[in-house]
Amino acid sequence: MAARLSLTVVLLVGLGLRWAGGQSAVAAPPADAKQTAEPAPSSEPAPSSEPAPSSEPAPSSDTAATDALAHWQATGLPLMQAYCVDCHNEDVQEGGLDLSPFETLSDLTTAEVKRVLEMVRFGAMPPEDYDTPEIEERKSLVSALEATMYSSTCDLTPRAGKVTVRRLNRSEYNNTIRDLFGLDLRPADRFPSDEVGAGFDNNGDVLSLSPMLIEKLIEAAEFVSQNVMVDPADLPELRLELTGDQLPIYGDPKIGSFYGRFVDRDSFAWIDLDAPFDGQYRIDVRGGMTSKSDGAAKVAICDEQGKLLASDELDYFGGGGGADSMQETIELTRGKHRLIFVPVLDDRDLVVGETKFESVTTLDPERVKSILARRGKPVSVDRNIDAETYPFMFRSFRVSGPREHPRDAYPPKQFQIVRVRHVAPKKRDRYSDVAKTAMKNLQPLMEQVFRGPVTEDEVRPYAQLVEQSVKEGASFHRATQIALSAILVSPRFLFRVETPSPESEPNSFGDIPLSPHQLATRLSYFLWSSTPDQTLLDQADRNELDLERLRGHVGRMLSDEKADALATDFAAQWLGLRNLAEHEADGKRFPTFDQDLKSSMVRETESLFLHILRNNLPISEFLTADYTFVNETLAEHYGLTFSGEPFQKVSLSETPRRGLLSHGSVLTLTSTPNRTSPVLRGKWILENVLGTKAPDPPAGVPELDDAKAAGDNATLREQLELHRQSPSCASCHRVMDQLGFGLDDYDAIGQYRTEEGGKPIDASGALPDGRSFNGGAQLSGMLAETEVEGLARTLTERLLTFAIGRELTPDDRCTIDEILEHTRSNQFRLADLVTEVVASRQFRFQTFDADAHSR
Repeated sequence: MAARLSLTVVLLVGLGLRWAGGQSAVAAPPADAKQTAEPAPSSEPAPSSEPAPSSEPAPSSDTAATDALAHWQATGLPLMQAYCVDCHNEDVQEGGLDLSPFETLSDLTTAEVKRVLEMVRFGAMPPEDYDTPEIEERKSLVSALEATMYSSTCDLTPRAGKVTVRRLNRSEYNNTIRDLFGLDLRPADRFPSDEVGAGFDNNGDVLSLSPMLIEKLIEAAEFVSQNVMVDPADLPELRLELTGDQLPIYGDPKIGSFYGRFVDRDSFAWIDLDAPFDGQYRIDVRGGMTSKSDGAAKVAICDEQGKLLASDELDYFGGGGGADSMQETIELTRGKHRLIFVPVLDDRDLVVGETKFESVTTLDPERVKSILARRGKPVSVDRNIDAETYPFMFRSFRVSGPREHPRDAYPPKQFQIVRVRHVAPKKRDRYSDVAKTAMKNLQPLMEQVFRGPVTEDEVRPYAQLVEQSVKEGASFHRATQIALSAILVSPRFLFRVETPSPESEPNSFGDIPLSPHQLATRLSYFLWSSTPDQTLLDQADRNELDLERLRGHVGRMLSDEKADALATDFAAQWLGLRNLAEHEADGKRFPTFDQDLKSSMVRETESLFLHILRNNLPISEFLTADYTFVNETLAEHYGLTFSGEPFQKVSLSETPRRGLLSHGSVLTLTSTPNRTSPVLRGKWILENVLGTKAPDPPAGVPELDDAKAAGDNATLREQLELHRQSPSCASCHRVMDQLGFGLDDYDAIGQYRTEEGGKPIDASGALPDGRSFNGGAQLSGMLAETEVEGLARTLTERLLTFAIGRELTPDDRCTIDEILEHTRSNQFRLADLVTEVVASRQFRFQTFDADAHSR
């Protein structure tokens, strides 16, 4: 019986309902309960990190179970017998439930215990037409169960738990690539959707690896490698060459032999070009003076404003198809340019940057267009060109460059992948020292990608891949791309593995601390959904990630914009915001509801979460905030006056809106396409704010039928009242509907309203403890007054689940209690809750598996 008792009590602790009546039902541990000592923080297992042995032996499981049973029989059982057993006993089993085994807590199934706790906590039982417990009695019954559960788990040294090896989910993959390589490529957007476990898509138990995903991962690795580094030989270069028949001349040139363009003293040539990068470009000009006796002439190169960029001299062109030549190098910025070439046939001084040719600044656009249109067309050659009238000839122009590509021509992390000094030397067409050079590049790269140290033996196969690719004809940079693709499909990149080192030994609790790099990785993927930065990795390398530094990192990391991931990945899943993307609304009734509005709604809620997080505000602010964050779209939707940059903080003090329960995202999610749903809204409050899961509806209960539930003019409230006349519906809906009615002053897309269909809105309701309210603002205020601890417990449970990537177990309840105890006096501030989750044993340790360790 003792064994069955222990199993049942352990089962009780994991049930997720936290609310009874109108007050938070969080039981304090019995006065004689002994807290479990936790090992002092350490990044590596060591005897000094263990607590001193207790002078009292830990209670055995049989002793704890016996004490728990005695406490239950003295406190909780009398209430169950008074209000529940008459309808649920061996002879009368209403709903197929017999509560007789609760007398001894034996012979109970998981389903039976779960169902009882759900109904009692939810307030659904006993039915209204039976003798029902007072609110305080209901709380006492719940407290008795809580106290029993506490003594049977936390006093028996709960373990840190194990986490399944986790694949990076889509968000983590995208963020990791972004932070490793400085480019927001988002390759994982093309992956299959991730499964969700325990409310989140980073749960190791559901992150499978399908054949399709394997194919997508290989494609993504190649896509990333080709975008985050380039072969310098493949970078764009300007190679522009204009021969005689292509040269545009502004004036009236003569065409000589071999298509030389002879110009008079007022004519000039130009070229239009598009420089791919900032840099130095070489200009080659061929041409010269028409007459040998005139000597050399200066040629000015200027921009379209006439400013001199460079100048040189050209002598006699030599006759026939000959030409003198000049070469100049000029600085060009990236983009389009017009370079103008002016023969200077006098002895004026030319000063780069100062001399200006006004004659070139007034080109007629229509004439330019006409000149360009005639290029390349057949021309007649003039054999008798007068050298006095046409003293100069242009033969050809050539522009090439840039001489060196600027650093910004390369991807942001190019020179961290292939270091400037670590390019394999090349003579003629052969590389040398390829593997040796590749080792120098790949070791630091792999330490970043693999989030920890790598050995030469681990690097060598990738260096050999570079060498083999070069032998097969690839350039050194292309070969390094191939190796990077292989690195990005390695399990060490794709999976977060937290196996202990072979020399690790479990502490007295049977747990092993995460290694420094495992801890750094767990922290960064919790707060950033991304890879650790260099600061974390450096401290992990030096084995300095003790508890104090770990706490310090939380504040540093939350202030970083990468912590926005806590809103888009954690808060969005906690509050169900991701479902809004697929939500539809009746286009005729709600014509303004579109994708832009949906995106704005989600952004508003995420912005409030980040504001509370980064300012470490009490979590009651989720319910009471008299401000929000809007852009023009959302401000118009809410009827607010707004101007300025998108998503500015605005006051709601003169409006009825308060906190999350007035956000368009929440109100729309909890509606059907054509009407509000008090049932969905009440259920959302219970589950997402108060952590109280609504029981599943009994089999065969019909859905609410709008057409038949009441008359044509009946309000939704009247329809629901008819629906609740069914005994199978009344017990649950009397709780959910009352909460949901409080939000009925908002329509199905979150707009405030005072009437519907010509009838005034009735947004009145009551909490299970009898307190009445009217409207969402009063409901939010009442919940903030008395249910903050329920919200804190819900939020802490969700944070811990997200942080460690697994579903919580009975042992985790003790950690939740400790976190609430540590943060209660400071009003459960959000950043404090996050910090305490990071400091918890569940976050920093894992349960030792002796069998797996020996393997």
